[in-house]
Amino acid sequence: MNRRHKRPSKKIIILLAGVVIFIGIIIGMAYPTIDQFRSLRITIHNQSDFDLTNVNASLVQGEGPVNGERDGSVYKLKKDIPSGKKVKFAPRLRPSGESSVHLQFTDSQGEIHTKIVCGYTEYLSGNSYVTVTNDNITVKQECW
Repeated sequence: MNRRHKRPSKKIIILLAGVVIFIGIIIGMAYPTIDQFRSLRITIHNQSDFDLTNVNASLVQGEGPVNGERDGSVYKLKKDIPSGKKVKFAPRLRPSGESSVHLQFTDSQGEIHTKIVCGYTEYLSGNSYVTVTNDNITVKQECW
């Protein structure tokens, strides 16, 4: 007995391609919604002429910092950020209630800069985008 396998018709192939594309679009549209529930990520884009050193993120509750590295309220980035580079990291911090996240770094001229990168958080989720130029530092907060 000679059996021949039927090739799928063009209609079936087009229909399957359409379904795959449709599912891809749905997943792509849902990503921003899902992304906000991941751990807080800070992206620093150093557009200045200076390297950034001693970069750390810290939790602040009420009037001042919580305690220090030992209790999980300070996270030190292990590497410097050279001029023209972009770095994304998820600080390992442990909030206990309502907090804010502050970013501190030193430029290569020795000047220390501190910015609030998440003004209010209970869960340390979302994103913060920091752009450093020679003239200013801008922060876009998308955190919860």
